[in-house]
Amino acid sequence: MKQNIKIGQYGKEGAPKLRIFHRKKRGIKSARYLVKCGDCDNSIEIYYGDDEFLEINGVNASKKEWGELLLPLIKTK
Repeated sequence: MKQNIKIGQYGKEGAPKLRIFHRKKRGIKSARYLVKCGDCDNSIEIYYGDDEFLEINGVNASKKEWGELLLPLIKTK
């Protein structure tokens, strides 16, 4: 997926494209994705590492739990 960092870009569906920024692991800081809204500065931070956990906006849970919550939301019929 090509990263979009420009504000005000719209996709084929007519919705703003997410702006995605990636930071590699540095020292004790985990790798992170910063995902911003396409037309404002609202954002979420997703921290990840080699272990079986993800932290999304300060909520730490296993990857399995996040998958059980998020996958049904994004599956299309």
